[in-house]
Parts: sequence; C-alpha cells; structure tokens
Amino acid sequence: MVTSAGPPGGGGEASAVAPVALPPAKLRPGRVWYWVALAVFLAGVAWGVVAFVSIIGRVDSFQRVPYPGTGVISLTRGSYVIYYEGPGASSGDLPPGHVDVVPLSGSPDVGNLTSYSGSLTYQFGSHEGTAAATLPIIRSGRFQVRSTSSAAPPGSHLAFGSSIAGWVVAAAVPTAVLVLAGIVGAIVVAIIRHMRAKRARFAAAA
Repeated sequence: MVTSAGPPGGGGEASAVAPVALPPAKLRPGRVWYWVALAVFLAGVAWGVVAFVSIIGRVDSFQRVPYPGTGVISLTRGSYVIYYEGPGASSGDLPPGHVDVVPLSGSPDVGNLTSYSGSLTYQFGSHEGTAAATLPIIRSGRFQVRSTSSAAPPGSHLAFGSSIAGWVVAAAVPTAVLVLAGIVGAIVVAIIRHMRAKRARFAAAA
C-alpha cells in the first residue's frame, strides 16, 4: 500500500507569509544641524563678548583731564575725539563750556578743534561719555588742556582717544548676524523636520 503525505493543513495550499514592517525612514535634516545652529549662535555671542571687552579696554585707556580744569596729556599724530564724561553723558547731555589745547613746546602742533558731527555715546562700567569734539594732531608731543564750564557737574572729565564708532559696528554687526543666523537656522531645521515627519505619518497611514 502506497501512501503520500502532504504539508499540514492539506489541500496543497501555500502557507501565508506575514508582512515584514520596514523601519521608519530617517528624518532629514538630522539632529546634528541643531548643534550646527547652536555653534553659530555661540560664536556670535563669543564674538560680541570679546569685541566689547576690547572696546571697554580702549575706553579705559583714554587720557583724561578734569572738566572744568587743567591737565597735561601726550598725543601722537592723528585724529582724536574729545569725549565729555559725566552724569547724563550717555544720554547725550553735554554741558556748555570752552576748551583750549595748547602745545607745551614749539615742536608739537595741533589743528583746529571742531564740534563732533553726529551722536556717539557710551557707558562702560564707571565711564559714561558722549563725543563732544574732534581734534587733529599735526605733530606729536605734550599738550596742556585748559577748559572752563559753569554747568559741568563735579567729577566730570574730558577724555581724549580715537573714535569708537567703528569698533562698536565691528562688534554689533557680526554678533547680530551670527546670533540671528543660529536662531533662524534652528527654527528652519525644526520646521523641515516637522513637515517631513507629518508627511511620513500620512504615507504610513495610507
């Protein structure tokens, strides 16, 4: 007697194969771009800190004389800004007065003192100032500064130094650009990832 055996379940039917779930697609752009955006943001903050510390050091190095009063300073050839430092100076308050810069010998030479065109103020630590005038020094040397004012508060000074306008721009503009780029970059990455994740969910549900 010959017998034959078939697969369990008989009937020669092919057994069903369960579908295999595919792993979810990896979202692009990856999370690493959040770190890139953070790095750009922190670079902007670091640039701002370093730049403004440099500006503070520059302001600290200005030569100062009392206002009103008399003082002696040494200036090299070039263009200088005379800043008034006193209460309210960072708001642009400038007490009226008169300033003379006189060479102490026949060698130094000074140009005409003119009022500062525009507005330039600062407030760093104990220094609060506003640009009052510009002074060209034709030949380097020592100069006596004599000033009078009936309206300047006690403790006021005149500070002689270079213009800090360019330094402020060099500090503020790159800082603002990098910080804004970092924030916008992180937002763009988050939006793109959210939109792609939403499309992926819709495709999986279809």
